Amino acid sequence: MSGSLHDLVINLSSAAIAFAAGWSFDRVRDVWRFRSVRGFWKQFATRDLKVVTSIFIKEEHYIWERSGLVGVGDVLALNELRQQLYRVGVSHLPLTPSHQLTGLERQGNLVLVGGPHSNQVTAEVMRRLPVTFSFGAVETHDANIYDALTGEVMRCVMDSNDQLTVDQGLLIRATNPFNRERHVIILAGSFGFGTSAAARLLAGSDLLNNPVVAEGHPFEAVFSVEIAGGTPQQIELRKLRQLDSTMLRAGA
Repeated sequence: MSGSLHDLVINLSSAAIAFAAGWSFDRVRDVWRFRSVRGFWKQFATRDLKVVTSIFIKEEHYIWERSGLVGVGDVLALNELRQQLYRVGVSHLPLTPSHQLTGLERQGNLVLVGGPHSNQVTAEVMRRLPVTFSFGAVETHDANIYDALTGEVMRCVMDSNDQLTVDQGLLIRATNPFNRERHVIILAGSFGFGTSAAARLLAGSDLLNNPVVAEGHPFEAVFSVEIAGGTPQQIELRKLRQLDSTMLRAGA
């Protein structure tokens, strides 16, 4: 073998080895990075999983779009959920608008996108859970979050032009009150920014490394998120509490 050919073979072999090593390192890094996300979602990767979206179909919303309207924040949350669930083998999101979810489908694993003001299934589930955080009354469009243990009222922040600068929301994982063999997750912002931030929070180390979450216990969490340029920015996990799944309530 001539010297030039020999050098070419060596260079090609070195490049192949370097490529394989780099690919393997990236693969191992991704496996390690997303191990907690996969662990969190593993129990939801079932055939009866339903991702239930908020939908606006009443009054003025119905006039503009007869099929119903979905908020931009919910769409962003769904895209984030799609990426996370893909890592546990859910190749497509089994989406269902909240007003179309059947009684039987309520008994499966549920991911509820949107708060009780816009997602009727979220409202049904939250009435049955022993939560200590809750939103205000639907009738008055009260988006504040109330802490039943401390009496604290958590509010969004508006600037002088009445633009939202800090949104907030609730993130809940619990036993499905319609079927104790299944689970439910609620992503509920005071506004759509908060809902999309809740989905991002699910993949964040602040949440996943919390002992309550890491050990698989049911929990409720409240968070806030700064809004800049019409986009959710830094998310602050404010409070997280373990839920007692033995204290499921009868439906109201």
